[in-house]
Amino acid sequence: MARVHVGAAHGPPDPPMSKAAMKYLLVRPKVPAPLDPNFCPLVLAKKQYLKLVGGSPFAVEWALPRADGCARGKLPVLADKHVDVDASIHLAGVLVQEMIWQRSASELLLFGPPKICEALQKAYSPEGKYAFEVKTMPKVCGTPSRPFPVRIVSSAAELPEAKDTKQVCGKDASGCRLAFDLGKSDIK
Repeated sequence: MARVHVGAAHGPPDPPMSKAAMKYLLVRPKVPAPLDPNFCPLVLAKKQYLKLVGGSPFAVEWALPRADGCARGKLPVLADKHVDVDASIHLAGVLVQEMIWQRSASELLLFGPPKICEALQKAYSPEGKYAFEVKTMPKVCGTPSRPFPVRIVSSAAELPEAKDTKQVCGKDASGCRLAFDLGKSDIK
């Protein structure tokens, strides 16, 4: 029987998670979710990953500049030649995606081990795993005709400093409100 994608009609389903990523990232909670017994929370995946990889001398860093600031992230990663490097690539991609939707971005800048940065650059291309984010963020940022560039820099010093700006939300709680689900409560 063919696998049917029941999500949004923005593209094909994500490729399956690699065995390395499964080994490091799939952690079921002590109390299973009744509607999805295979649910694996991202927070538990990150906690387990950091326990296994936390002492690594390698890290991938990213910056997500936007008109009013810049979001920054950093993740310890396995060496490019490590047999399980796919776990680092997978989690870094998910964390960048989560941060893009939390803070917005007009581009993605990467620094770290070359294989990991190149894999993330490919994943954040118009044909990559995160093509939806690459195609949508320019519209979200009010620059629909501008592409979403993804660049690898040669030094962490080339990444812009983190700068968050206060965002005032509406204060009228009567009537209709819009809720936005950032997603990524689970890891797939």
